[in-house]
Amino acid sequence: MKNKKAIIASGPGSMRDADKNYKILTGCIAMVWMINGLFCKVLNLVPRHELIVARILGNHYSKPLTILIGLLETGMAVWILTTIKARLNTMVQITVIAVMNILEFILVRDLLLWGKLNSLFAFLFILVICYNEFYLNKKRSNTFNMLSFLKNHPFAVEAFFESSLVITFAVPKEQLQRLIPECLELDSFQDKWAFLAVALVQTKELRPKGFPKFTGKDFFLIGYRVFVRYVNNAGKKLRGLYILKSETDKKKMEWMGNLFTHYNYSTTDIQQTALNNLKEIRSDKSNFIIEIDDTEEEISLPAHSPFADWKEARRFAGPLPFTFTYDPKKKEVLTIEGVRQNWDPKPVRVVNYRFSFLNTLNLGDAVLANAFVIKNIPYYWKKGKIEKWNK
Repeated sequence: MKNKKAIIASGPGSMRDADKNYKILTGCIAMVWMINGLFCKVLNLVPRHELIVARILGNHYSKPLTILIGLLETGMAVWILTTIKARLNTMVQITVIAVMNILEFILVRDLLLWGKLNSLFAFLFILVICYNEFYLNKKRSNTFNMLSFLKNHPFAVEAFFESSLVITFAVPKEQLQRLIPECLELDSFQDKWAFLAVALVQTKELRPKGFPKFTGKDFFLIGYRVFVRYVNNAGKKLRGLYILKSETDKKKMEWMGNLFTHYNYSTTDIQQTALNNLKEIRSDKSNFIIEIDDTEEEISLPAHSPFADWKEARRFAGPLPFTFTYDPKKKEVLTIEGVRQNWDPKPVRVVNYRFSFLNTLNLGDAVLANAFVIKNIPYYWKKGKIEKWNK
């Protein structure tokens, strides 16, 4: 446990150092194979290598065999750089180096660059290869593994929502099915429509729950989410959201968000303007714009909304109680529960909108279903809970 704590305490900087050192040494090892294979043998820049092959395997085919060995060593360099099957690669390297140097020491010692010392340098090279794979790569992997738990929302977080604007689109459910993992099902309406929402939230004093308000920071957050359902191992049906993408106006939030969640944060520009009855939120970098009018007392549903009235539409106004993340390799579901007070969404009229990210999803027949805004709401997210998905 002491070692794990030490790794965790070392933080992302140590993780980056371990990864950097591993990559540098991997590149150096690959370069040794590349020089010996491509330059010394294939290009015959060091004729002594062909003499060694001729002495061991015979003069008749020494040249093509030297080139073949050089090509294989060049291939080894490429394999090393890919880091595919790194443990197997390491064992192959050790075996090849050991066999080649034993044969050369016995049969052609007089042709070796450093004579008897060649065996010592070969042994030291094997130690470097072992150090790179069995220490550096292990340390690097352990660091990533130890820090991976941080992405599972390891502590509760609270914030104050000054404003949360949620724009919901109805999409034929067949088109959204491909966007969610196997453990979830779409939260559908009339067995025809599924829903994708864009939430634009101005948060204030976002911080770990229980921390003083002055430690919190203010961020603008944008989330693209699908309405879903999940049946947990206790048989309880949970209704919530699956996050496709998140954006924020601060680099700090991008870094922290991607460290502690799986929400795929990126930083973008956010511009907000208000003129008379209209409010506009836009981003040039993300190529989106939303313009709303929330001053009208009587607002009609969007023209092609599948809902009969606002009461029916309210069910898909968000935020839903839970957010889900799925790890297909481990077959694990991460559930994060949100808790809010006095959630009273107010319908707003959408005057104009464009979301470039939605276009990348290639959704046809999507229609604006509803738009709501809420203001001045305390909100917090509980610590994430992980369970195995059993099916």
